[in-house]
Amino acid sequence: MLLSRRHLLVTAAAVTPLLLAPSALAQPAPAPPDLSTPEGWLAWISAHRDRLGLVLDDGRGNHLMHRPHAAQPLASAVKAVHLAAYATAVAEGRLDPAEQVRVGDWERFYVPTDGFAHVNALQHLGIPTDSTGLRAADPEHRVALDDMASAMITFSDSAAPDFIRDRLGEPALRKAAAAGGWHRPDIRSMCAEYLFLLPEFAPPAQLPTPARRAWGYRLERRFSTDATLRDQVVDRLLQNGLPPYEHQLSWADRTMSSTAAELAALHRAIATDPGEAAAVARTHLERPLSGHLPPGVIGIGMKGGSLPGVLTCGLTVRRADGTTASGALLAHGDISPGQLGSGDPGLPLLLAMQQPEWRDRLAQALGA
Repeated sequence: MLLSRRHLLVTAAAVTPLLLAPSALAQPAPAPPDLSTPEGWLAWISAHRDRLGLVLDDGRGNHLMHRPHAAQPLASAVKAVHLAAYATAVAEGRLDPAEQVRVGDWERFYVPTDGFAHVNALQHLGIPTDSTGLRAADPEHRVALDDMASAMITFSDSAAPDFIRDRLGEPALRKAAAAGGWHRPDIRSMCAEYLFLLPEFAPPAQLPTPARRAWGYRLERRFSTDATLRDQVVDRLLQNGLPPYEHQLSWADRTMSSTAAELAALHRAIATDPGEAAAVARTHLERPLSGHLPPGVIGIGMKGGSLPGVLTCGLTVRRADGTTASGALLAHGDISPGQLGSGDPGLPLLLAMQQPEWRDRLAQALGA
């Protein structure tokens, strides 16, 4: 998600109403599907099959696939790669989860365009914020490295992934993803991608992805080493906010992307691998829903994401009978700010994994 407070709203641009004939005025447009409900998702999927990637394995021999190899924006679902690399480094003894990290070093990668995910993480950890309400009041405050990794998943903090990538190196992330069946993940600086929303930092519009990635790494180095620049960005966002929603939609189109098949493969590997690294990753993915498990389920691992026009999710369900369901959903297209704020992309996956009759309805919506 992006910013959602006064001056930091992700809002649609003002629209000048059209002058319509009385007969047209008597025909109100149908309400958009409510993506917080199962029926809403069925309606959206039926109307947007060409904007959806979906992979589902219910662990009992039933599968659904729809455009499984079509690359679409990932939003925060990409953070499963960073988590896999972190968990691998912990298992191999290259990172100590109890290491005390200076909050100021964490926030070197923080751009306050994340729907207050970072602020929520600070509040959860009991860390007071400064006068802006966006950053830690005391940058010398220490947090456990594992708490930062947890914030990346539970609150979808977007500074932690860059901290982890900077600490471990891009090759470590690629290796961890490949071990889970996700080859050549689209790894970029999330800090830079958010900065690209602002015209003064945006790269050339037609820059190819590899060049955009390199441009972003250079911008990240500048931002992460210049406290004055970080202050200027916060002030600029507080005073002017973000560009109109239409601009944000075109920006989101060019952010990190992958396929539902690759995302689902990594989540399934984490859920089923007996090794220590997978166990570390499962702890973080399953913690948010650990208190809401249906009968017969021992763990639900999930990482979702949202950007303007984008809702995504990777999901696994581990059952007491030894079966594991897994899947991924990537929706990209006609998604309004309201749908973005309430939409739950894990809902259609979870229902289809657990309820055969709902899986059949989802298959029908997909045209299968």
